[in-house]
Amino acid sequence: MNRLERFLRGEIEEGWFPGASALVGSADAILEEAVAGFACVEPERAEVDAETLFDLASLTKPLAAAALVHAAGPALPLEAAPGRFLPEWKRTRFDGITIASLLTHTSGLAAWYPVYARGAGVAAYRRTLAELEPEWRPGSAVVYSDLNFLLLAHVLETVLAAPLDAAFDALVAAPAGAAARFLPPEPGRTAATEKGDLVERAMTARLGLSYAGFRDGVVRGEVHDGNASRRGGVSANAGLFGTARDVWRLSRSWLDAGRSAFLRDWTPELPESRGLGWQRVRGAGSAVPAMSPESFGHTGFTGTSVWVDPSRERIAVLLTNRIHPVAPETNFHEVRKRFHELVWDREA
Repeated sequence: MNRLERFLRGEIEEGWFPGASALVGSADAILEEAVAGFACVEPERAEVDAETLFDLASLTKPLAAAALVHAAGPALPLEAAPGRFLPEWKRTRFDGITIASLLTHTSGLAAWYPVYARGAGVAAYRRTLAELEPEWRPGSAVVYSDLNFLLLAHVLETVLAAPLDAAFDALVAAPAGAAARFLPPEPGRTAATEKGDLVERAMTARLGLSYAGFRDGVVRGEVHDGNASRRGGVSANAGLFGTARDVWRLSRSWLDAGRSAFLRDWTPELPESRGLGWQRVRGAGSAVPAMSPESFGHTGFTGTSVWVDPSRERIAVLLTNRIHPVAPETNFHEVRKRFHELVWDREA
């Protein structure tokens, strides 16, 4: 039993998650990996193995969406307004919103909204997103918002002239040698997530809205995030599934010098440091002091995270199903920090 497996088993015993996969790698090699626990405990039990596909949740933002923006190159200028590609966004209230501000969560769009409450599917989402009002002046604050990436999905599909999943497969996954994908074909290979959409039911109710299409059973084999699910399972905010090895393969591409512009601090005057699609150490709840200042990473609501330290060429991946079968009211950054302390202290 290696250090990672001991860590995972200890956290499972403490009740933090049913199952998990963890990996530590460099730019060139996997240095250590482990799996432990159960991919599903309800309605039946199934153990995690190295091929278990986890719902990567918001890791989709950097690993798919930001990677596709990079792949689009000059066809998608970072300073361009969404209205350059989506005519319905050529409105005064959207002045100042750019592709870069979507990627850095500084657009001023609301933190969350159940877009599906006004209609499901790509066409309905495109219409509804253009009807929403910004809540802050662009550039005035970092407000983490799925709406930024729901909008970015439409921009990307327009610029790339292809569905997001097809573009990801061809332009990102294949060059990286990764098998991560949207819409997993084998539900039995996936880790289960929440039962009954309880989190989004409550969030929707707090906004004074109602929705009749919430799922009742355990979600398995389809994306947990409601906005991604009801867009068709493919979005830029969530929807990607993969193994720890997939996440490592996709993440190590970001150690290439040609991507450095995406990784610099784009919000130096604000309390939280953001790259394009990536979070940086300053202001990050899952980061630890041993990480170099150049480190970048991201987390996902389902219990996932990846952090990359360019100074040490170190990549740390933690994938869990912490919200299965019920999402706990606990700060999962505690677990992520313990994991990162283990990884980075080992390299001190």
